[in-house]
Amino acid sequence: MFNYVQDYLPLLCYYEFMNKTKPRKRDRRTEYTCSSIKDAVLELLSQKDYGEITVTAICRQAQIGRGTFYLHYDNMRQVMDELFGDAMAQVKDMLVHVGFEPEEDGDCSYPLCRFLREQKKYQALFFSDSLRSEVMDAIYNSGKDHFLVNMRKRVDTSDEILLSLFYFQLNGCLALARKNVDCSNAKWDEIQCSVDRFLTHGLSALGAVDPMNG
Repeated sequence: MFNYVQDYLPLLCYYEFMNKTKPRKRDRRTEYTCSSIKDAVLELLSQKDYGEITVTAICRQAQIGRGTFYLHYDNMRQVMDELFGDAMAQVKDMLVHVGFEPEEDGDCSYPLCRFLREQKKYQALFFSDSLRSEVMDAIYNSGKDHFLVNMRKRVDTSDEILLSLFYFQLNGCLALARKNVDCSNAKWDEIQCSVDRFLTHGLSALGAVDPMNG
């Protein structure tokens, strides 16, 4: 005899779970709508604090209905996670230079700050006071493993110290980029190279790795 609770309900719950957890396929129209929603959030972040932004405000800015928003996202948190993902896909490549010495031709090796200056659409996200902890966590988690691999070859100290230095450097990078966002490129290059030299000499004070033990 068919039992709804025992036979059908578990199957229904399974299908509901799969529908919620499987990746959503996106066609060109969906991508356009999602981009419009994310651009709306970035524009609103440039005008107000994250805590003041509502789904209604996002829909008004993106010129869509609430139904369209919820067709693509379950909540605003999902939009923010996707924005961080979009940004970090670009920032991650920049982080490979953090901790490297300047090249012999004189070019500086601090492109994360340059990314934050040049990618104006993401400035509201990265420079938001209310999102600072989330921004730091996103950058830190994206780049810490590579930083450790690189710095273990150069500096004789513990991973704990290295990660503390990495976190310190990222905080400084964000602060510098925010403070000097409107300065000239020439002035920014001067600041950037000075920071590079400061970091390079500071790291050398920790002691180089012994090649025989490295």
